[in-house]
Amino acid sequence: SDDRTLRELPTSTRPLVMAAVGGSDKRPVVLATLEGHTDKITQALAITGEDAIISASDDRTLRVWVKRDDGTYWPTICQTYQAATSSIAYNHRNHKLFVGLSTGLILEYRLSEDLNRMEPKRSYLAHTNRVTALKYLPEPEWLLSVGRDKTFQWHCTKTGKKLGSYDSAAWCLAIEFDAKTSNAFMADYSGQIIVLQLKEDDFQHLTTLRGHQSSVRTLCYDEERRILFSGGFDQIIVVWDIGSQKGTAYELMGHKDRIRSLVYHMQTRKLISTSDDGVMGAWNMDIERQETAEWGAGSSCEKCGHPFFWNVKDMWNKKSVGLRQHHCRKCGRALCYKCSEQQSTYPPMGFEIPVRMCEDCKRQITADDQQPLAILLELKTVITGMDLDKERGILVTVCEEKTIKIFDVKPVLT
Repeated sequence: SDDRTLRELPTSTRPLVMAAVGGSDKRPVVLATLEGHTDKITQALAITGEDAIISASDDRTLRVWVKRDDGTYWPTICQTYQAATSSIAYNHRNHKLFVGLSTGLILEYRLSEDLNRMEPKRSYLAHTNRVTALKYLPEPEWLLSVGRDKTFQWHCTKTGKKLGSYDSAAWCLAIEFDAKTSNAFMADYSGQIIVLQLKEDDFQHLTTLRGHQSSVRTLCYDEERRILFSGGFDQIIVVWDIGSQKGTAYELMGHKDRIRSLVYHMQTRKLISTSDDGVMGAWNMDIERQETAEWGAGSSCEKCGHPFFWNVKDMWNKKSVGLRQHHCRKCGRALCYKCSEQQSTYPPMGFEIPVRMCEDCKRQITADDQQPLAILLELKTVITGMDLDKERGILVTVCEEKTIKIFDVKPVLT
């Protein structure tokens, strides 16, 4: 039927980019749009090395789309379930496919090499509420999962045995894993990232990363340099240097709404981000950046000395009205509004959009300091999820309007 076909976009609509902030001519090219799902698409994955895509949706279907000779895609598989398909994971080497449902159940299949059949293998009674993220590890044959039941679990895919579980204080939303150290990173709705070292039948809680002011929606990881990227509903991407073990972190600011998805291309060290403001960011992570400043916690402005509104004693002594506390993003000093009313970009610290600064810091910034280190592209659509075929530079995106768009992002990655 027509609603399952992929509609190739006419030349006039390519690329799907309105403008590039900063005047860059590096734009992704939209190759095609998949239409057919009747409810929100929860996830879409590129099958590495193939012109094929797997998608899941709240319309209770899982679909495998394969590109035909005429350039259109057709769903060779359309599997219907009794509940919404909320998360998927796939390994192209052993063809294992995992499907998480809104009921908390996880189903394992083997996808045939011709992408026409799904052979049921096992089911995991993992969660009691919606499965929000899955990650399959071929070595050591583990399946990691998180859900809205506030639990993080890991199972052995050889035996189906549950190996362990961790209870969080909030909905669990995203997971990443460091294969060298067996460290798992679990992000939750409260804005925390829990770091656990997993073992065959046990775990150790290593630390909790706190850098976001609201929910952390997405994670991705640089396995080579052991750097974790987290995107939050506070419009900020935080870069955590896990490998140095020094607690180093800095922020990337270029979006003006909630961060929805992140993918990382290790070969070019480019981070791609999307947000609810319809912006796609491409960040150069192959440069040395400055760590985010520690915010001052004084009870009076560190420049003019005016008391903040909770400093009742100083307000009484000075017979003045207390002011609201602000911070300079560059030096971190606690300041009043007048002493921090300057605005400037500062890409070495990740500030690609103007942020609040004091006059002293603004004066120190040169024109060279303000040269962009990221490409910010204004799209015509909100992208809520991404998956990158790293070998071919093909980006599969989930769009808010129940479509899947396929981009060639090689121009952005080079």
